[in-house]
Amino acid sequence: MYADMLIKSKRIFDSIKEKPFDGYVAIKGNRILAVGQGIEPDQIAGPDTRVFEFGEELVMTGFHDSHTHLLMAGMFQTYVNLANARSEEEAVLMVKEAADENQDKEGWVIGFSWYHVFWDIKELPTRKSLDRYFPHRPVFLLNAEAHGAWVNSKALEIAGITKDTPDPFGGEIARDEDGEATGFLYESAVGLVSKYALSFNEEEEKVLIQAFQKSAGAYGITSVNDVQPYFHGNMGNLAVYHDMDRKGELTVRIHAAPDLLGDLDQVNEWRERYSSEKLKVNHLKQFLDGVSTTHTALVLDEYADLPGSYGISLNDTQAIRDAVPEAHKRGFSVKLHSCGDKSARMALDYYENAINLHGKNQCRHAIEHVELIAEEDIPRFGALGIIPSVQPEHIALTQAFDENPYPVTLGEDRASRTWPLKSLYDSAGILAIGSDCPVVDNNPLLEIYRGVTRLHNDGKPEGGWNPFEKLTMYEVLRSYTYGSAYGALREQELGSLEPGKFADIVVIDRDLFSVDPSEIKDSKVLLTIMDGKVVFER
Repeated sequence: MYADMLIKSKRIFDSIKEKPFDGYVAIKGNRILAVGQGIEPDQIAGPDTRVFEFGEELVMTGFHDSHTHLLMAGMFQTYVNLANARSEEEAVLMVKEAADENQDKEGWVIGFSWYHVFWDIKELPTRKSLDRYFPHRPVFLLNAEAHGAWVNSKALEIAGITKDTPDPFGGEIARDEDGEATGFLYESAVGLVSKYALSFNEEEEKVLIQAFQKSAGAYGITSVNDVQPYFHGNMGNLAVYHDMDRKGELTVRIHAAPDLLGDLDQVNEWRERYSSEKLKVNHLKQFLDGVSTTHTALVLDEYADLPGSYGISLNDTQAIRDAVPEAHKRGFSVKLHSCGDKSARMALDYYENAINLHGKNQCRHAIEHVELIAEEDIPRFGALGIIPSVQPEHIALTQAFDENPYPVTLGEDRASRTWPLKSLYDSAGILAIGSDCPVVDNNPLLEIYRGVTRLHNDGKPEGGWNPFEKLTMYEVLRSYTYGSAYGALREQELGSLEPGKFADIVVIDRDLFSVDPSEIKDSKVLLTIMDGKVVFER
C-alpha cells in the first residue's frame, strides 16, 4: 500500500517521545499510514507518492488551539487592530483610516485590541472622540481583554442606552458626572451593544470563518475548541459550520462549546446532529469572573490597589453551580472561565460536586485561563481529573515588563504566583494550550515562546517572570497537541503522530528543541496538512 504523501525529516516530533528523531511520516488518504525512524521501507513510496524532503525543520502533529473564539478570531483577521495605538486620538484616527479604506461605507465600524493601559495617558476613552469622525455610523471597539468596549453615541442610541438604563448583572455602563453614558462598557454591559454590532447573516459568517481558516493554516493550527458564549449569547452558527463541513470547506476541526446556561436539550440535539470528523459539539462554556486588570476577577483577598474590592461575578453563580452537575450527567465537558483564585476554587468545587453526585464519567472538565490560584487548590486538578486550559501569551499583557499591571493590582506576592503553568502541568499530568484569540493573535509560536521563557517582549525580567513555572519545549508542544486533543476527548484520533490517526501535520522552519529561545517567536510554518490535504505551503 503506497503512501499518498511521504514527509522526511531529521527532526520528527511525535508528541510522545521527549526529543525529535530522524525519520518519516507516511500518509494514506486522510490518515497516517506509518511513522518510523531511519530510512522508510521500500513499499511505502510509490511512483505517485508526493515526497517532502526536510532537513533540520521540525515535523509534528498540527496545533490544537484549546481556547479560541472562532467567529471573533475571524473578525480579528478582518477588522482594524488597534494594539499599537498610544493614545485615544491615535486609535480614533486608525479606525477612521480603516473605515475610509473599506468599500462598505455603511453599517457598523468594528475594531479590536485597544487598551488604555498601553496609552501614554492611561485614561478610559469616551464616545466624544469617536463622535467627531463618526456622527452617523455606529462604532464598536473591543479592548485587548475583550472584557470592555468603547462605543460612540450612535451605537448607544441603537442599543437604547440612556441615562436611565440600569447596569446589567455583572457589568457596568461607565457614566460621567451627569449620569450620561461615557461610551465605555464594562464586562456584561458589552452585551447591550455587541448583540447588534456582532450580528451576522450566514454569508457574513462564512467570510469570517474563511478569514480565520486562512490564518490558522499559516500558523499550523488544524483543530480548535470554539468557546462560543459572549456577553450577548453564543457566537457561531452551528448550521453554518455544518454546511461548510458538508461542502468540504472546513480546513480546521471545530469542537464547539455553546452556553452552559442555555437550553441543554437543544445543545444535546446539536451534539447528535453536528457530529463528524471535523465538527463536534461536546463542550459547554461559561464565565465565572472577569479579569484582574479591571478588578473583575474574583479573588480571595482584596485587590492591592482597590481595598474592599474582591471582583465581580459575571453570571448567577448559583445557576452555574446547578448547571455543572446536569451537564456532567449528560456527558458534556464543561469549560469555566476563571482568572482569579476565588473563581478557580469555585470551579473546582462545582466539578467536585458534580462528580460526587453522578460519579466519574467520560467528561473532561476544564478551567480556562487559571491565571491565579491558591497553592492548596493546585493538587485538586490531578485528584479530580480537571484540565488546566491555559494561554501562556497572556503572561506578556504589556510589551515591557515594567508596565506589567499585575504587581499593582494583585500586589507583589500574588503576582509572583500568577500563571503557575509548570505546577498545573505536574498536578494534572497535562495541559491544554490555546490562544484566546482575538484577545491575542492565534500564532502558536508566540504561546510557545512565552511558555518556555516567561519573558516580555523587552526581554525582561532576566530569567523570566516567575521562572520556576517555565515549561520545557516537550511539555509545551505536547500540551499544544496531545493535551488539547485529550481535553476534547479526541486523543485516540488527534494530538500525536501515530498510525491510524488523522493526517494533521505541520512543518516548522527550524528545530524548536535546539534553537536559542529568542528564535522561537520568529519561526515560521512551512507546511500545514489537514485531513491529508495540503492547506498551506510557504
